[in-house]
Amino acid sequence: MKPSVPMHALAVACHLALTAGLLHFGEGRLSLLFGLLLFLPLPGLLRGRERTHAWNSMMISFYCAAFASNAYSSGAEMRTLWFVLATLAALEFTANLLFVRLRARERRVAAAA
Repeated sequence: MKPSVPMHALAVACHLALTAGLLHFGEGRLSLLFGLLLFLPLPGLLRGRERTHAWNSMMISFYCAAFASNAYSSGAEMRTLWFVLATLAALEFTANLLFVRLRARERRVAAAA
């Protein structure tokens, strides 16, 4: 198995969990909008396109910051949820970047062989 495969699976799983969590637990139209925006990169993520993973990592970094700020500004009943979503976003960010780096390394090795 190629080293990029687990990172791809982790990135997609985190993305789907983040989307579901935001759509299910989010409050208001803004949360619905941000949840629906997460569907835009989904086809490229499922296909394993490197550029989609790279661009998605930039988008997810904003989600991570927004979730962390919501966690610090919200009441105790929602604080845990926002921290869980921020953690999922940070994990997806890391998985996206590692997927792109490992895939580039695999291409260099294949080209050298």
